[in-house]
Amino acid sequence: MLLMFILIGVAFLAVIGTMTGLGVWTYRDARARGLEAGMWTAIVVLVPNLIGFLLYLLIARKQHKAMCPTCGQKTEASKPFCSNCGADMRDYQNSAHLPLTTGKKTGKAPLVVALACVGITVATMIGAGVAVGMEQPEMFTSKNVSLFQTQTMRPGVWKLSFRYFDGEKARAITIKDGKPQTFRMEASITKGTAELGITVDGEEVKRVSLNELTDEFIWDLSQYPDKSRVVIKLYGEKSSGKINMNWKN
Repeated sequence: MLLMFILIGVAFLAVIGTMTGLGVWTYRDARARGLEAGMWTAIVVLVPNLIGFLLYLLIARKQHKAMCPTCGQKTEASKPFCSNCGADMRDYQNSAHLPLTTGKKTGKAPLVVALACVGITVATMIGAGVAVGMEQPEMFTSKNVSLFQTQTMRPGVWKLSFRYFDGEKARAITIKDGKPQTFRMEASITKGTAELGITVDGEEVKRVSLNELTDEFIWDLSQYPDKSRVVIKLYGEKSSGKINMNWKN
């Protein structure tokens, strides 16, 4: 599980690197084309899933602004007349006397960095998925339908809140050096039915109805030897509620 969190951290840093690289490249490229560099940079950085970057490539990069020699405002370089004052631009087009907003080259280094970070992000997320699959195969074999669910998963903690849960979910705990010693759970089921099942080395040792649970449920894990695999399973049937579990000691 620790490896998964390390990989997720690397992926997070790679995402930041991606957005930084794309932002720098977009700003330079937009300035070179006489576009609103700040606006397009914000769109590329803030619009998720690279949609902002695609918008810039498909829409903004087809434009090229020039400075109108008559009114001094930006206008489309390919248009015969200034969009601001209506001045005839044809005498200036394709002429060295037409002052473009900037002649600086964009440079591809920020874009290369961004693309490299995208590759790192994809690779680390795949690695995180493989790590979870190897350590917690029960999470992938459990079938369920969950709607409007929030879930917190970190070492020794599992919290769920859901409006609709039907099926089963599972997480595994491996006893190492006599730890963890205790499993604790609090649940509030407001609709449907839900149960907790505890399986040790493939054999179910406890089944608890969460609908009837009013106090904190505590299960002693110190009774199991090292390397025992304790699987916590949640079973729901059109249920709604909250479940908090921890085994951090």
